[in-house]
Amino acid sequence: MAFYLCHSRFYTVKRIDWYLIRSFITPFVGTFFIALFVLILQVLWVYIDDIIGKGSSLLFILEMIFYLSMSLVPLALPIAVLISSVMVFGNLAERYELSSMKSAGISLGRVMRPLFFLVLGVSVFSFVCSNWFIPIANLKGKTRLYDVRKQKPSLNLEAGTFNSDFNEYVIFVGHKSDDGLTIYDVMVYPEDNSRQFQVITAKEGRFYTSDDGRFLIMELDNGHQYQETDQQQGTGGRPFIRTTFSHWEKKFDLGQFDLDRTDEESFKTNASVMTIAQINDSRDSVAHIRAARNATFQKQIRPYLPRPGDRDSALIARQVRAMPQPVPGKEKTQDITGTVPAFEPVAVDQIASIDSLPAVSHFLETFLPRDRTLLVNRARTMARSVQGEIASTQRMNEEISKSLAKYDIEVHSKFSLAAICLIFLLIGGSMGAIVRKGGFGYPMLIAIVFFIFFMIISMLFKNLAEKLVISPFLGAWMACLVLLPVGVFLTARAMKDAKIVDVDKVIQPVLGIIRRVFARSKKV
Repeated sequence: MAFYLCHSRFYTVKRIDWYLIRSFITPFVGTFFIALFVLILQVLWVYIDDIIGKGSSLLFILEMIFYLSMSLVPLALPIAVLISSVMVFGNLAERYELSSMKSAGISLGRVMRPLFFLVLGVSVFSFVCSNWFIPIANLKGKTRLYDVRKQKPSLNLEAGTFNSDFNEYVIFVGHKSDDGLTIYDVMVYPEDNSRQFQVITAKEGRFYTSDDGRFLIMELDNGHQYQETDQQQGTGGRPFIRTTFSHWEKKFDLGQFDLDRTDEESFKTNASVMTIAQINDSRDSVAHIRAARNATFQKQIRPYLPRPGDRDSALIARQVRAMPQPVPGKEKTQDITGTVPAFEPVAVDQIASIDSLPAVSHFLETFLPRDRTLLVNRARTMARSVQGEIASTQRMNEEISKSLAKYDIEVHSKFSLAAICLIFLLIGGSMGAIVRKGGFGYPMLIAIVFFIFFMIISMLFKNLAEKLVISPFLGAWMACLVLLPVGVFLTARAMKDAKIVDVDKVIQPVLGIIRRVFARSKKV
């Protein structure tokens, strides 16, 4: 009998697990594609001005959208998990199915367990996408987006406007004929027209494509060319030349409007197109460059700013000119300039002790008066050189530290975006059980609030980490660290069938304090 009851209970719980999984998968798939579509629209809205009007093929644009959508999968998965969990548990609570499960001895944690393992698989999939699929998609998507952004707009020579799409020329057309070939009131300006003014004008002309489709030909009839020449020596102005022509022709290569494919190798240094192993290799290379640069800097700066233990060796390595002392047998030396005392440089180990030197009020007084100005100027020059070298090394180290921080943020983000799926399951499931509202509207509102909160925290702390204000670990994980206690708190409240905040427990102590204050005031 006991075996039958246990087997029946196990079978019932197993059916509940499959029921919850089926109830979760359907809204999860739908909300995932909706969230992905919204995120793609947001990206396209940012780059719409760079894409529209470039004459790119539909297949190329769809390919670029596909790669961009792949890079947005880790962001769409948490939204789908949050909305689906609120919908599933909200429907269970609204139809009193969750209460029936609890009355049968099945706790909320046991109900959430199958969905926990399912979302754990979603988190693993998110990490796999972030580490292996998305770097390739980012590389190809960013390359194609760069190609579209640098591509010239498709040729559209409108009347009454200046067109600068052609290399080296700006063309103005007053109006065009109905056939689109004949143009009137034409002006052609060279693009480099800053030093010498030059313009070609014509009342009438033609604008057509060559037979092979490679060139765009402009023919002008009965026009004029106005041009300034270089200023002649000895004159105050420039000669101005006016030329009349009966026929003028110019060919424009249409190849400049074609889409040029950029080599993907130029984008492979970005952290967003690397796997964790590639990021670690790049990080080690950058750290090695910084260590080599610091070693070179220390070697260059050591003679000027020696460490306490190296001071003696640094000074002995250079000759120091001390107070001149006469050398026996060489009191005077006669040369063509007159009689000059002869002195020799004295090494550090030959300098007399400080007690034997005459009293001086300043360090410069230990040198000859004629050398003091030179020494001061040299010291200033060396100080500026050292200061510039220190500033340069400091800037380089700061840039390298920012690069290393970006690498670390990218690595931690791959894990944090996977972990946030589990956290959103706790938040969504508990919120659905507490508010007892299913459908699509209320879960969407809850998802928007929590996801916006998540994105604000993520962007804020990632920017702080990139600026070296906080560590990369906190920059990538702060949103998870903030939302995890929220999820645990909401789950604990949902397991007790309690409200999110018990207003009575908050208001009653405040009202008691107010009553006591008024009672004391009346006694007084």
